[in-house]
Parts: sequence; C-alpha cells; structure tokens
Amino acid sequence: MEDQNASNELGKMFRKVKPYLAMVSLQFGYSGMYIITMVSFKHGMSHWVLSVYRHIVATLIMAPFAFFLERKIRPKMSLPVFLRLAALGFLEPVLDQNLYNMGMKNTSTTFASATVNVLPAITFIM
Repeated sequence: MEDQNASNELGKMFRKVKPYLAMVSLQFGYSGMYIITMVSFKHGMSHWVLSVYRHIVATLIMAPFAFFLERKIRPKMSLPVFLRLAALGFLEPVLDQNLYNMGMKNTSTTFASATVNVLPAITFIM
C-alpha cells in the first residue's frame, strides 16, 4: 500500500517536472550544437555542408517516429499540400540555418546564441 502511494506521488511529481526537464534538455542540445558548429567551422567546414549534414541527421532521427506514430493520420498528397510542404521546407530550416550559420561563422558563439532568443520577438512583430 505504501509502495503504491510512493509511486503515485513520484508519477505526479514527474508530470509536473516534465516540461522543465524538456526545456533543460533542449538547451543542452542547443549548447552541444553550438559547440559542434564552431568546432566544424574552425576546422574549415563550409556552412552549406554543415546544413546538409544537420538535415540528414534530423531526417534519420525523425523519420522512424513519423512513420510508426503517424502512419494512419497522414493527409493525401495533393499538389497544394506538396507546394505548402516544399515552401515551408525551404523557408524555415534551410534559409534560417544557412543565414544563422553564416552569421555564426563571422561572430562569436555567445552572440549567435543570444540572437536565437530574439527570434520569437521578431516573429511576433512580423
């Protein structure tokens, strides 16, 4: 009986803490990516090549989740859906990452990480 109460309390606490753990994990991921990016640039890698590698890794990580978890809820591929996907796929990750990496190559990592926090404000203004 006491073990059940302890596990219920632990489950409630984990549900409350889960968003904070997710945000801390995300920030560690960003920090790791900044470090990998700057080391790659210092060794002479082009920002175009780094962007392609990032997209390949993201595809390999996300594709199994999309395939198994969203197998039955995918929309039918029509021309308007395809054009929207192509436009969003080009504008957000490709253009954003290439401009960000070009800026990071010419500035410090601290400045580049500070500018990421400005993106929601710029999006709100637009």
